[in-house]
Amino acid sequence: MAILLVASAFLPVSYAQTLSTKKFEMAPIELQQFIQRTFLTHPRLTAAKAEFNAARAKYTAADKAIYNPELELDGEETDIKTSSIGLSQTIDWGDQQGAKTAIARHQLNAALAKLQQERQKLLGDLLMVLSDFKNKSQLADLSAQRLALMKNFFDVAKQKHAAGDLNQVELDLAQLAYSESIFDNAKVLAEHVEAEQAFYALYNVNAATNKALPTMIVDFQKVTLPDEFEQFVMSLPQMQIVRSNVEASKNTIKLRQSEASADPTISIRGGREDKENLVGVTLTIPLNIRNSYSAEIEVARREYLQAEQLAQQAWRNIRKDIIAKTRHYQLTQKAWNQWKTSGQLSIQRQLKLLKRLWRAGDLSTTDYLVQIKQNLDTQSAGIEIQTTLWSSWLAWLNATAQTESWLQLYSTKESIK
Repeated sequence: MAILLVASAFLPVSYAQTLSTKKFEMAPIELQQFIQRTFLTHPRLTAAKAEFNAARAKYTAADKAIYNPELELDGEETDIKTSSIGLSQTIDWGDQQGAKTAIARHQLNAALAKLQQERQKLLGDLLMVLSDFKNKSQLADLSAQRLALMKNFFDVAKQKHAAGDLNQVELDLAQLAYSESIFDNAKVLAEHVEAEQAFYALYNVNAATNKALPTMIVDFQKVTLPDEFEQFVMSLPQMQIVRSNVEASKNTIKLRQSEASADPTISIRGGREDKENLVGVTLTIPLNIRNSYSAEIEVARREYLQAEQLAQQAWRNIRKDIIAKTRHYQLTQKAWNQWKTSGQLSIQRQLKLLKRLWRAGDLSTTDYLVQIKQNLDTQSAGIEIQTTLWSSWLAWLNATAQTESWLQLYSTKESIK
């Protein structure tokens, strides 16, 4: 059944409620639980949360007053005894505090979207590494089977050559096929080791000895683009990051303008001079004559213009990426379904039949090797197609920010308060 994209749990609630969608089937429970156990305590997630918390701390700091009051105590004793106490306060006339708070808030919005994006990417990496290890294991098993088959073939060929039933050219061909299988097996094993180490680096466990690895049997369902596609693109975390950066850049203009304002300082003093009381008020206003700070304001305006233009291009890129990955997944899924329904015979049955025909002399050595290779290559191609399908599916989930939804790991609890 065809489905529409589902708004992720961390998308804006108002939009998620109005987007017309149909839910897709979720990942198998076994797979959900396996990923969740690693995901919730993963160093990458912990680091991403720390980065977000740092942005939240910056927001708290930005909301503090720009200037603190100053206390002045003065005492002098000559023929006349003089003492005074004064208090001065510089006024944030241009509202630097407001501008800095607004910038920090937009940066915090971007940090939250970045955290959500990192969650999606980490989940995708965990799934991809698991899938790659599983598929490389299947290829290693198939390669080992091919190696054993070619060794047996070469041993039988030597016996037949000794009995005069096989000429030297055919014996050399059998030896060449066996040698080739040795080299190919070494390459496949090296790739399997690499996949195993990639799994260890991400999961911190040995995949080869882990008995709890879930099966990767997944219903690869059909997908289409959503209704209100343009709005959907705007609501994605990767677009929220760009939009928040644009707003932060916009408020930087206000900050530069506020920094250029003349912030006055008011001072109040009181004291005694001999037997007389003293009271004084001072107003100090800086004169921005030699430097009006207009250059800084112009820089901020240019940077805001740059951010706007980059945001427009980012929207195009994200939109293009979703459409391309949706189409890629659709084509890969179609190829996978065709391969599954192509009526593949049992590999063991085919191999036994070919071996019997060759031993009986009903099949030449060349034809036997060609058909063996074709059979094994077909099985290998099926595994490769499945790997490509997994990769395409995960890329689509990541591009549409739905990996968490598929795994039932709904949005982060981090919020802006």
